[in-house]
Amino acid sequence: MRVAYVLSQNQGGLPHYAAELANAVSEHAEVAVFKPTDTTADTLFSDTVETISAFDNMTLSIPDLYGGNVDVVENVRALYSYRNIDRIREFDPDVVHDPTDFFPQVKLFTKLHGIDREFPFVVTYHEVPPPVFSPGDPFATVESALDRLIPDVDHDRLIVHSEAQQRAFGRRFGRPQTIDVIPHGAYDFFTDQPYTPQPEESATVLFFGNIFPGKGLDVLAEAITLAAESIPELTLVICGDGELSDQTRSIIDSNPDRFEVHNYFIPNDNVGEFFTRATLVALPYRPAATDGTKGHSGALSTAHAFGKPVVSTSIGDFPRLVGDAGAGRVVEPNDPDALAEAILEVLSDDELRSSMAECSSVQADRHSWESIARQHLDAYAAAIERFERRTTSSESLGASNELIAE
Repeated sequence: MRVAYVLSQNQGGLPHYAAELANAVSEHAEVAVFKPTDTTADTLFSDTVETISAFDNMTLSIPDLYGGNVDVVENVRALYSYRNIDRIREFDPDVVHDPTDFFPQVKLFTKLHGIDREFPFVVTYHEVPPPVFSPGDPFATVESALDRLIPDVDHDRLIVHSEAQQRAFGRRFGRPQTIDVIPHGAYDFFTDQPYTPQPEESATVLFFGNIFPGKGLDVLAEAITLAAESIPELTLVICGDGELSDQTRSIIDSNPDRFEVHNYFIPNDNVGEFFTRATLVALPYRPAATDGTKGHSGALSTAHAFGKPVVSTSIGDFPRLVGDAGAGRVVEPNDPDALAEAILEVLSDDELRSSMAECSSVQADRHSWESIARQHLDAYAAAIERFERRTTSSESLGASNELIAE
């Protein structure tokens, strides 16, 4: 089988996901990745993956947008470069897969070039797209509106990470039988990077990932100040690119000894240093317009890979992946008191924390990329079968119309 991947983002976690998936599938198939010129995952692709720099780089990540770091001319040029998606024909794949949320520029040029008419087409959504109007999130509103202006492509398989997402997309597309639930793999590639492992610190909480309002960092910062009344040595290490809110900055400035801030994109070979130091990983995310349909989190995958206990909010699939799995504690969003209480519970009970760490590692084993790859290969086989049915049906209809015209 020949699989072509379309990687539509050059920054953040989506390139990591595409690289892990491509590497795993390349153990069983011929794989080519059509990607931007430079991505945060370029050093991660294995020798068995052919990488093709087909698109220009963009500065349209969530941190860029919220921070106002957007060069309009550069990004228009980059968006237009996705016309090069027709280079997929040179590879002549058996199936085409966009594993990175199917952004509007990919959808547009896929439709214009007829890629979905020529090849079986698969899309992975990590989160259900928001409604056209998303209060408090203008960027999601614009993206959703653009998406709806572009005619839908005929995908042969849609992949999500949770059953809640499957139900949501089933309502939207009306074809639940073509929607597969495949878990997000554990980001164990970070454990293989040439980092220097650090001793675990007794009261260090880690926040890792892009920073924007939906991540709830301000709630976590407040929770840390509350929990520090019981654990004076408590420290929150903040690692990620994005704009710190005024509230978060104010809390940090008022309690400088409680916070260690690394406000930039953490290079792949430094990630392990922060995770090995941490006693606990916190995911204080807020609910979004599509609450209940968040599939997973790269930060959670990384916490599992390093065997770290987790305290998260109850959005999306976190209750199952954290609470039900025994890997940590789950609290309601936007509640600093509950978050502080959960942090104190985990940090003050060595036996509980050890059990959670073990369960976190079990989650990583359960979501190994070898398992994820095999599930994708099954999805590709189903996509090819459906493509053959729909193209045969289309050809038959065309022939019938010709006979009628005669």
